[in-house]
Amino acid sequence: MNWADIQNWKQCFISTFICLIGCSIGTMGTTFYFLNYNLFLVLFISLIAGFISCMVFMVFWETLFHKMNFLDAVKHSYKMSFISILIMMLTETTITLLIAPKLLSHQMHLNTMHGFNMMLLAMGLGYLFSLPYNYYQLQKTGKICHEKSTKTL
Repeated sequence: MNWADIQNWKQCFISTFICLIGCSIGTMGTTFYFLNYNLFLVLFISLIAGFISCMVFMVFWETLFHKMNFLDAVKHSYKMSFISILIMMLTETTITLLIAPKLLSHQMHLNTMHGFNMMLLAMGLGYLFSLPYNYYQLQKTGKICHEKSTKTL
């Protein structure tokens, strides 16, 4: 497997960033809202909210920019990005839940600089952790979520 293909990395950077936007809306919002509750409850709720927000965002992206019909967009978004979404959401939620309580004794909010920095750190790590999987999928199958692949098999 060639890990040095610049064109594939470019496609992965863009595709993973699109996934990051959709995933982070639900995951980070839910995590910050329920931060003071039970760790496993927060993890469970944020994973569900992140998955739903990511799928809605991706379906919107596919129908708007790739002109797919709704059912094809739902199938494509689910098949192409489920593991990537899971990696990203678990990373974001785990980073937030492990680091955030140590930084502040009260509930974090996005209107504080600590809350904003925590969100950026979690999103950045979620992006970096899911990027190799997306590259691997592009190399293996020639397909990537949210971008038209130019690679021919």
